[in-house]
Amino acid sequence: MATNNPNVDAIVGYVEQHNLPLLSKSILGATSTQYFNIMTGIKGTAKLNILDADPLLQCGDSCGFNPDNETTFTQREIKAIPFKVNMTFCDKNLLDTWANYEVKVAAGIKNLPFEEDWTGQIVDKVKSQVEKFVWQGGTYCSESVDGLIKILETANRVKGITEGTTVYKALIEAYLALPEAVQEKDDVVVFTSYANYNKLVQDILSASHYHLDVTNIESGLILPGTRVKVIPTGGLPAKTSTSKDIYGVIGRASNFFYATDMRGDEEKFDLWYSQDNREFRLAIEFVAGAQVAFPDEAYVIAVQ
Repeated sequence: MATNNPNVDAIVGYVEQHNLPLLSKSILGATSTQYFNIMTGIKGTAKLNILDADPLLQCGDSCGFNPDNETTFTQREIKAIPFKVNMTFCDKNLLDTWANYEVKVAAGIKNLPFEEDWTGQIVDKVKSQVEKFVWQGGTYCSESVDGLIKILETANRVKGITEGTTVYKALIEAYLALPEAVQEKDDVVVFTSYANYNKLVQDILSASHYHLDVTNIESGLILPGTRVKVIPTGGLPAKTSTSKDIYGVIGRASNFFYATDMRGDEEKFDLWYSQDNREFRLAIEFVAGAQVAFPDEAYVIAVQ
C-alpha cells in the first residue's frame, strides 16, 4: 500500500486534542484578564456601550406621575489588535546533539521532539506578552495602543502616595479614596507587581497581622481589614509615563474589559509539518484589547 512520505499523522495527536485549551491559555490565560469582563466577537475597534441610570426616590403621598430621574448613555472605545506568532522548528538540528534520541524518523514518520514542552513554553511566553500589552500597551500594526495604565493616567486617575509609604498603607489609602459606592462592592481588586506583592506580605507580617492566610498566597491574598483581593502580575510597569513609582492599580474587576474574538477563524493555534520546507511550523493568531468602563471608579496608585 502506498503511503505519504513523510506521514505527518503522528504529530497531530497532542495538538489536535489540546488546540482550544492551548489557544485559551494564550489569549485568556494571562493573569489579569482572568478577572476582567470578557468581550467576545471583537475583530477590531469596538464600543463599550455604557448605561448609567439614576432613579430618585420621591414622596408618594399623592396621585400623579412625576418623572424625576436621569438615564445617560455613553461610549468608550476599545481597540483590539490582531496579533500573530510564527515559528519554525527543524528537527534535524538535533541530530548531532544529546537530544538526538528524541528525533524519531522511522518508516517516514515524523515526530516533533519535545512537542508538549515546546508548545507549553510558547504559550507561557505569549501569555506574558499579552499581560504586558494589557497594562502597558505598545505600537502594533503601525499604530500606538494605550494600555490600562495610560488610559487611567489620561483620565487623571492617579492616586498620589507619599514616597516611602509602605505598600500595605498605600493600598489602604487608595482603597479608602475610592467612591463609597465602589468600596461597598465585593469585586474590588488591586493588581500589583511581584516585587510590591512580596513587600506587601512582609508589611502585613511586620504589622502583626499573623492571621494572614498563606493558602495559595502566590496567586493573591485578601488585604487585611478589607474585602479587596490583591493579585500579583508581571504586566505592570515599574513607573508611570511621568516616571513615578507604581504601587498598583485598584478598581472593580468588572470595570476592566478584555476584548477578543474567540468565536471563529480569528483565533488559531496550528502546529504542522511543512512538506515543502521540511520543518515543523507553528502559527498563533488572535485579537486582544483592553479598556476601563468607568475610569472614575479606579486608580493607578503611584508616588506623588
